[in-house]
Amino acid sequence: MVVDKKGGLIMMKTTMFGFMIFIVISLMFLSLAWSVDELVLTGIVKSYSKEKGTIIVDVKSEGCRGLREFILPEGARHDLDPSLIGQRIEFKIDSNRCERGRVYHMILR
Repeated sequence: MVVDKKGGLIMMKTTMFGFMIFIVISLMFLSLAWSVDELVLTGIVKSYSKEKGTIIVDVKSEGCRGLREFILPEGARHDLDPSLIGQRIEFKIDSNRCERGRVYHMILR
């Protein structure tokens, strides 16, 4: 590398550093844009319907308290049995908020 009398090498390092900062910030925003909003909830199973593929949970988590109906994933519907009633479960839903009256999809991972 050749350094001129006016600090050309220093200018090149500063420009490269600025470019790297720009790339990192851009990647952070990109990952935020692709993130999936999920809310983690805890509650007690009150009932279920194999036919409809839904489950009624008395949710105890802040911001979503009360009896709520959730749609189960296809693969979990055949696992429903009476021993599940009264059990405390933790699960995710496909939203970052919980609105009364709306039915959300459960995410079991």
